[in-house]
Amino acid sequence: DINGEKRQNDEDGHCANYVEFLSSAVLLLLKYFKVVDDLNNDKLAEYTILWLGYKLNQYPHENITTLNDFYTKHIKTNTYYNEKITNASDSNTYMGIIDKKQYLMNVDVNTISNFYEAFGILCKIYYELGDEGTKCEKCYKHAEDFVKKFEILNDDSNNTDGSPYRQILSTLSTDYNNLKNICSVFQSIPDIKTTISSAHGSLQSYEDTSSSLSMASKLIPVLSIFIAVPIFLGIAYKYSLFGLDKRLQRQYLREKLKKIKNIMNINI
Repeated sequence: DINGEKRQNDEDGHCANYVEFLSSAVLLLLKYFKVVDDLNNDKLAEYTILWLGYKLNQYPHENITTLNDFYTKHIKTNTYYNEKITNASDSNTYMGIIDKKQYLMNVDVNTISNFYEAFGILCKIYYELGDEGTKCEKCYKHAEDFVKKFEILNDDSNNTDGSPYRQILSTLSTDYNNLKNICSVFQSIPDIKTTISSAHGSLQSYEDTSSSLSMASKLIPVLSIFIAVPIFLGIAYKYSLFGLDKRLQRQYLREKLKKIKNIMNINI
């Protein structure tokens, strides 16, 4: 595992197959971001689940059609997820972080992976803006691409009030609008359509997303490492524009990301 300890999978501590590797990768994401900063657990879980859905759709596996299939077989039974998070502000476990987004688990992996193209565009924008967030013109085409993708997602029949689909769409919308606040030249995205469906029960309401820029800017680099897209290594907008201490923190984050990339040394 990420602590250098042997996994349950085989005697050498190696993952037995691709889905076991994904289970370890999800845990790595959760552990890393809790070490770097005591981040918003809900946001952390949502983006991690989005990445997981994309990878499961990219490499289909027998008997896994929803995220819940993967959760039941490869997360819930993995004792490492029940470890208490060291130095966390609460007594949460990594399983607890995932469970906060349990309602996303029944979404079909094909559906949830449809968001990943938009997510990848956000990665490119964060990277190309630079540390100071001053390269808006360079990112304008990417912003156009995101708007087009968002419009397609917004028109999807799965986009109903209270649905997990709507939750993810809302998160992407918020993160893009945070970027637009930095780059006013970016196109506006349409409001999320209001569509009521009786097929969906009462689900968790949208959480406060005021910290999404900070959260996404830290999570996107490591997700990019896992999909072998060498973009945005260590640009952390939480540490923003001024001050030596903040620049040192940003440099520390870069070094941590490079270290993880060297440890992984793989192309999924």
